[in-house]
Amino acid sequence: MTIVYFDWLDYVVFGAMLLLSSLIGVYFAFFASKKQNTTSEYLMGGKTMGMFPISMSLIASYISGISLLGLPAEMYTYGTQLWTIVLSEWAVSLTIAIIYLPVFYNLQITSTYEYLRLRFNQKVRLLGSVIFIIKMLLYIPIVIYVPALAFSQVTGVNLHLITPIVCIVCIFYTTLGGIKAVVWTDTLQTVLMYFGVVFVLVYGTWRLGGIGNVIDLNKKGDRLEFFNMDLDPTIRHTFWSTVFGNYFSWLASCSVNQAMVQRCLALSSLKRARITIFIMAAGIFIIVSLCCYTGLVIYATFYNCDPLTIGAIRKSDQLLPYFVMTITGSIPALPGIFMSGVFSAALSSMSTGLNSMCGVIFEDLIRPAYNKPITEKNASFIMKIIVVAIGATCVALVFLVEHMGALIQAGKSLAGITAGSLLGLFSMGLFLPWINATGALAGGISSTLLVGWISLGTQAAIMRGEIIILPKAVSVDGCEGNFTVPKEPSMSTETEFDRSGTFFPYRLSYLYYTFIGMIVCVLVGALVSYFTRLNDPTMIHRDLLTPVIHRWLPPQSVHCRRPRLTQHEIELHARELDELRAHSPYNKFNSSPEFSPRRNNNNY
Repeated sequence: MTIVYFDWLDYVVFGAMLLLSSLIGVYFAFFASKKQNTTSEYLMGGKTMGMFPISMSLIASYISGISLLGLPAEMYTYGTQLWTIVLSEWAVSLTIAIIYLPVFYNLQITSTYEYLRLRFNQKVRLLGSVIFIIKMLLYIPIVIYVPALAFSQVTGVNLHLITPIVCIVCIFYTTLGGIKAVVWTDTLQTVLMYFGVVFVLVYGTWRLGGIGNVIDLNKKGDRLEFFNMDLDPTIRHTFWSTVFGNYFSWLASCSVNQAMVQRCLALSSLKRARITIFIMAAGIFIIVSLCCYTGLVIYATFYNCDPLTIGAIRKSDQLLPYFVMTITGSIPALPGIFMSGVFSAALSSMSTGLNSMCGVIFEDLIRPAYNKPITEKNASFIMKIIVVAIGATCVALVFLVEHMGALIQAGKSLAGITAGSLLGLFSMGLFLPWINATGALAGGISSTLLVGWISLGTQAAIMRGEIIILPKAVSVDGCEGNFTVPKEPSMSTETEFDRSGTFFPYRLSYLYYTFIGMIVCVLVGALVSYFTRLNDPTMIHRDLLTPVIHRWLPPQSVHCRRPRLTQHEIELHARELDELRAHSPYNKFNSSPEFSPRRNNNNY
C-alpha cells in the first residue's frame, strides 16, 4: 500500500500558521498601544474587546481537535446518533443568556469562582477553583494529543516529537500576549479550521458524485440513526442522552466555565455579551454538523475497503487525516491547510485553557495567600510563570492519553468528573438561597468523588474488556493488494456500553455523567444545609441570585448588604479611576500640585 506524506509545501503552510500565531503574541506584548502588563489587560483585555473576535474565540475554544477528528470517526464507526447533540446547543445558549450571564456580568468578577466566595465562603471558592484546575489538566492533554496523532499520520513524524514543539508555540504567544493574543490567534485559527473542513468535505462529496450518493451509501451501511428513543440509560447514544444528557454537559462547559465567562466579561455590555453567545451557538452548530457530515463522506469513500481492518491506520481517530491524504494528497498545499486547521482547533483550546487557568490560579489561589497587595508588575510576571508551568505539565500528561479509548468518549467521560459538581455548586448558589456554605462544600466534594469513581471505573472496565460492543459492520470486499483481516475486531475502538452483568453505574452512558453529578451535588447540599441551619433567603442579596427567581422570593431584608469588594477589587477600581483621570479633558488641572490626586508608590 502506498502511503502519502506531507511534501515541502505542506510543511511551509503549517509552519506559516505557527509563525503567524507567534507574531500575534509578540505584537500584543511589545507593539500594541496597550501592553499586557496589568491584570485587567492580561486577563480581561481591558474590557474593550469586539464581538467578532470574542465570538470566533469562543467557537475555536469549544471546537477542539477532539471534535474535528473524533466526530467523523464516531459517525463512521457507530453511526449518526451523536449528531443530535447540536439540538441542545441552542437551548444552552438561551439558558446562559437569561439565567447565568446577568449575574456574572453585574458582579464584574475576574474569576468565575469568586462568585462562590461572595455567595458562600472562601472554602467553597477554593473547592470550585481546584475542581476547575483538575478539569483542565484532564482535558488539555487530550486536546494536545489529538493533532499530534493526526500529524503523525500524515507526516510519519513521531507524535511525541511534534507535541513539545507545537505546545511551546502555544505557551509562547499565550504567555506574552495575554487574552488579546489568545482571542486574535483564535480568530485566525477559526478561519483556517472552517476553510480546511469545508474544502475537504466539498471535494470529497464531489468525488463521490454528490450528497445523494453519500447518503445512499451510508443508508446501505446502516449509519443513519437519529431517533433512537430507547429510555435505557445504559445505551451509549440515544436521542435522550445526546439531547437531554448533553444539554447539561454543554451547560457546565459554557455557563460556569472560566474561559466562557472571562471572554464575555471582556465585552463592554451585557447586550453585546448575549449577542456573542448566540453567534457562538450558530458557529458551533455549523462546525459540528460539518464534522459529522465529513464522517459520512469518509464512510462513503471507504464503503468497500475499511482502512482500520486492513491495517492502514491504528485507531479510528486517524480516519480523517488518512482520508485527507488519500483523496487530496496530490493537491498542492491542501493537506498542509487541513492540518493547520486541526492544529488551530487544538491550539485555540489549549491557549484558552492556559489563560483561564492562569486567571483562576492567580486570583483564587495566589492573591488571597498574600498578606499585602501585589503590584501590577509582579502580578504580570507571576501570571506568565503560571502559564509556562501549567503548559509544561499538560505536555507531560500527553503520554497518558494514548492509552485511552476513542477520543469523544474519553474527553467527555473525564470532563464529567468535574462538570457536574461545578454546575451543581453554581446552580445551588443562583437558584437556592436556602443552601449554606457547609452544604455547598459537602455537595461539591460528594459529587466529584462519586462521578470520578464511575468515570474512572468505567474506563478501567473498558480497558479490561468487560464493556464491549462491536462497531457497525464494515467491508473490505473492494480492497486491492495483500492484507490480513483480523479474526476479532480491534479492542482499541470498542468503547460502547453493553447491557451485561457489569456493575450498573459503569454501564451508564457517559453523556449522563454531568447530570448525575449536578443532581448529587444539589441533593447532598440541600440535605446537609437542612441539618446545619438553612440560610435566611431575605439575607442573600439579589445580585447573587439569578433574576429568573426574584419574583418568587420573599422581600430582601433592609439589613442585607451588597456583596463586599475584596481589597484587590478596591485597588483595581482605584487604578481604573486614575486612568480615567489621566485621559480626562480636564487633565490640565493635574499639572498643578494643588489638583493632583494622591497616589501611592506602587508600580502599576
